[in-house]
Amino acid sequence: MIPWLIRSTLLLTAFYAFFMLFMRRTTLFRLNRTVLLAGTAVCMLLPLLRFNAEGAAAMLGLPSPAEVLPLPRIVIPEALAAGNPEEGGTAVSGGIDWRTLLLWVYAAGCAAALTFTGLSLLRILRVIRENPGFRYKGRKVHTPGTALPSFSFLNHIVISRSDYERHPEILLHEYMHTRLRHSADILLMSLVCALYWFNPLVWIMLSELRMLHEYETDEAVLKHGIDATKYQLLLVRKAVGDRRFLIANSFNHCKLKNRITMMHKLKTSKWAALSWLACLPLLTLILSSSSAVDTQSTPSDSVTPAVTELTAPAADQQEVIRFVDADVKPKFNGGDIGEFTKWVYGNLVYPKEAREAGISGMVTVKFIINTDGTISDISVIRGAHELLNNEVVRIISKSPANWTPGYVDGKPVRITYNMPILFQLRHDSGSEGDK
Repeated sequence: MIPWLIRSTLLLTAFYAFFMLFMRRTTLFRLNRTVLLAGTAVCMLLPLLRFNAEGAAAMLGLPSPAEVLPLPRIVIPEALAAGNPEEGGTAVSGGIDWRTLLLWVYAAGCAAALTFTGLSLLRILRVIRENPGFRYKGRKVHTPGTALPSFSFLNHIVISRSDYERHPEILLHEYMHTRLRHSADILLMSLVCALYWFNPLVWIMLSELRMLHEYETDEAVLKHGIDATKYQLLLVRKAVGDRRFLIANSFNHCKLKNRITMMHKLKTSKWAALSWLACLPLLTLILSSSSAVDTQSTPSDSVTPAVTELTAPAADQQEVIRFVDADVKPKFNGGDIGEFTKWVYGNLVYPKEAREAGISGMVTVKFIINTDGTISDISVIRGAHELLNNEVVRIISKSPANWTPGYVDGKPVRITYNMPILFQLRHDSGSEGDK
């Protein structure tokens, strides 16, 4: 889930930034609305597909996308927390499951955003339930006697009794919202905001989508023969409204100046719609450049290996596949890679000299899982101290041949895997354990 979330966030950020920079001020309201919704869905689904832009670029004789748009490599350590604190006064890990902690924080944010939307929905339903209405062109119109702001939600229109009697333009405005199905857009985008609550640009796009709804509705109202000057004066008088119904389409929209400006703006040429095509290469570059996201630690190529020790070379010269690219991941003792992590931490010994000298740090080791279930080509690609590095190589080299190989296209392949191991001293150094 985490790699998908990171990749889709990068794509959404680039996509929304493109809209803000190039398409926001155009009068292609319906097109922009459609592309924003469809593009959001595409940005969320693309990371679920296997995509090899580097291979395609090589076939066409073009530079690699990662070279054109280099992005920082994203590292998500899989084994930041493990160990056996019962064995003594030192521990290999700090005792914090960072992945679980991050997921809890993420889930709390999603819950808060959904609660915020749910409260607004409950307020709308309460107003609709307390004010039985009448049918109007296939819609249900509710006319409360109190001075509520006019708004629409799905096939329901709420308009105060005084506005209904004095301002038919408002009723037409809300009717157009329902006819154009703007409420469905808001509900879908609210769910996107709940998933990506940590990305401020997603919330900005929810506001921009509301503005597109108002632009599109204002345009439709004026096409029905409503006097533009009279309509704009009505907007000014209704500018200050109640914002309790945040997922509804309200006539009293706050960005009044933008709406009036768009009514007077010259129509954008339809050829400008082709500008959206320029976003496709950008998303392709972002997707391919973010393909380095993995559930294991993968340091950059510029890191100089601290210590390198090799076990016996592999018996064959098969191509080595990254762990993340395998169709079927290798398994240890019948379990996933986490079983091997448990085995490593269960057998790892904190070197006495390092413990007494207060030496700690993270060691990232790289090795190959062969098709015969053995491990080879062990090397430290990011070391902490020679004592810690050697201990990691020692324990990895003793791994039993209990691996089930990984598969690509139905064939067993050699898999390379990077594993971070954290050595961290506990504060209660009075104990004399050796792990």
